[in-house]
Amino acid sequence: MKNQWIMFRGSKFAAVQNSFLCRSPSARWFVGALIVLSLSLVHNNFRKDLLSEVHDHPLTTNQRLHQRTSVRFIPYPHKTLGSGTSLQCQWETRPKVSSNTSKESYLDFTQQNAFTEGICIPPTLNDTLHIFSSEEAIECLSPKAQNRDIKLMLSGDSYMKQLYIGLADILLSKHISDGKEIFASTPRSEVTTIAQHEMEKRRSEEKNSKFPFVQYGSQCYGQAPLSENCLKIVKELGTDNSTDHVFIIGSAVHIYLRQKQVNATVQEINNFLDVTNRTIFVSPPYYYPDIQFTAELVRDQAEVYSGLLPNVAPENADHPFLDVYELTRSCMWKNCSYDKAHRSRFVNRWKAQLLLNTLCEVQ
Repeated sequence: MKNQWIMFRGSKFAAVQNSFLCRSPSARWFVGALIVLSLSLVHNNFRKDLLSEVHDHPLTTNQRLHQRTSVRFIPYPHKTLGSGTSLQCQWETRPKVSSNTSKESYLDFTQQNAFTEGICIPPTLNDTLHIFSSEEAIECLSPKAQNRDIKLMLSGDSYMKQLYIGLADILLSKHISDGKEIFASTPRSEVTTIAQHEMEKRRSEEKNSKFPFVQYGSQCYGQAPLSENCLKIVKELGTDNSTDHVFIIGSAVHIYLRQKQVNATVQEINNFLDVTNRTIFVSPPYYYPDIQFTAELVRDQAEVYSGLLPNVAPENADHPFLDVYELTRSCMWKNCSYDKAHRSRFVNRWKAQLLLNTLCEVQ
């Protein structure tokens, strides 16, 4: 009907333009103004209908559209998403918006891929979890945009390297190294180095750059006590106990392999958290029972995880906690993991989305 109406009105205008009225300059100006006004009304009505359709699309349920929003950084002790069974979730995908409509412009590269690769939203967070666009993530963590001395340092074991790569994918709005899956230690370190280089280049070389300070350090791998090298890197990040400096570590499995006892592992982590501020501890992942993992290791890692819960958020708000145990346990698709331990890159991008929800708030 709208197209017919436009054609009808267009023919009427054409008829008027060809009439004797259009022979005078004032008449031609008047008719031209009517044409512009009419087409403007048509465009606005069409845009209103289109936006209505986008808001009703299942892809955007409980998800703000990719439009200009206000994003706020949440300083220490940050925001608590929960822990334990409250974070149980079911992995799902949602249909990608058809590329032949302009609706796709409302979700950026990062958001589109999150929905189509896989998301795992706990029912407890269904109304509050936000899937960040690259622009929103940058704005939240940007010292310039937030007018704060925000610095992020991630450190730990191989799982933390993959979380760092997942966060870099979001901030850079692309999948580093063409999104190739990582199967071994050497390529994991190589991609981590590439991610650091590309983010530092954006931060230091772009004119008036808002790109955030996000670095990776290997000092908290867990092979040495956290009270040694790991505590040192925390102090290097800032000795003023700034609530804008964020230290994110995870190395439970290697502490356990060194300590060889669940209680000693939990105690070392708790002691470290008690003497450091600005630290978000990342839970160990779920280990699939497999020939490469003994039943004892699988059981003990689960006990390390449950042993940490009483001393981390939300039970202890002074110790922020990023719980990824449940989301890794529930991801049973064939492409969730290629070695029964390290997760695929889309899973690590989802972990990074949870980290952003811990540090950021969309207003």
